[in-house]
Amino acid sequence: MNAKPRRDGGVHIPWAFALDDAPALPLVGERHPLRRELARWLAMAGGVTLLLVVVLLAGWIWWTHRAPPAAPVARQVKIVRYTDLGVPPSIARPAAPQINVAEAVAKIAAPPPKIAIPEPVADEKATTQTIATQTEMAEALAPITFDGAGSGAGDGDSLVVDMDIDLSPAPEEFVAYDQEPVKVSQDDPVYPKVAQSAGIEGTVLVRVLVGKNGRVKDVIYIDGPEALKDAALRSARTSVWRPALIDHKPIEVWVNMPVTFRLRG
Repeated sequence: MNAKPRRDGGVHIPWAFALDDAPALPLVGERHPLRRELARWLAMAGGVTLLLVVVLLAGWIWWTHRAPPAAPVARQVKIVRYTDLGVPPSIARPAAPQINVAEAVAKIAAPPPKIAIPEPVADEKATTQTIATQTEMAEALAPITFDGAGSGAGDGDSLVVDMDIDLSPAPEEFVAYDQEPVKVSQDDPVYPKVAQSAGIEGTVLVRVLVGKNGRVKDVIYIDGPEALKDAALRSARTSVWRPALIDHKPIEVWVNMPVTFRLRG
């Protein structure tokens, strides 16, 4: 490296900065060689940076456009009229199929017995007859006749069985009638002393079975104060009715009858 001595005793490097146009040393301000060198190097750095950016940008554009773009996919558009769509599906919830309980139980139950198919056997093995023929069965069973029935009453009398069964209806059984029963009389109920002392009053509902003769055949308790139950039943048994009629004939029916108990004073 060739260095020239300076007047101030320092060393000057010619390639670093020039001092030919320096009027006097030391230099200060904008005319200082270092400031001019700074401006030159800044300009060179800016140019190199700009050039590098341009090169990189051009390389990126070339890299991204080096392959031709894919051809767009052709899509077929079909126009459908609303008349071609048909009936839309129902939005209602489908109803559950009805199940026949009798058929389901019959399927679960035991299968019906199969019809047996007779198998042929050899003649020497079928020597014993275990089933009687129709002729033998007809001869074994004597015909049933009514000869002698009704003897003493003359020939040709028929056998007549007179069955007069009088069945009373159940309390919950419905009985149709043309004319309903009407109460004619009834004894006053006897107020129980215990219920009277306790101040118990009210209505007891009973159900009576009115017979064909208008008399009470049976009584049952329906509702009401328990302390007045027995007195109401006894009073209901004393009632007399005009029986119900159907085709102008009396019949037995159940009738609801209230028995009321009231305290006086």
